[in-house]
Amino acid sequence: MSTAQQSGDELMRRLMMERTPCDRLQMCSRMFSTARTLAIAGIAAEGDDLDEATLRQRIFLRFYGTEFSERERSVIATRMKQHNRQS
Repeated sequence: MSTAQQSGDELMRRLMMERTPCDRLQMCSRMFSTARTLAIAGIAAEGDDLDEATLRQRIFLRFYGTEFSERERSVIATRMKQHNRQS
């Protein structure tokens, strides 16, 4: 890590820690909302006409898919489908 990058990281951390916990939470929430909106736009650009349950699965995979094995993703997808039927 370069000295400039380290200085920038330290400055960013200091500025973030000067904010209240509530402000930091609100910032994180807005960033997640923006990321979700961008993910949905990317999924929609693929041209598929998706129902709500399939869209939720695709969003999940876009955000967390690499963090689980194929087997775990399959189990999660199945449970998401079951949950959607119960709703």
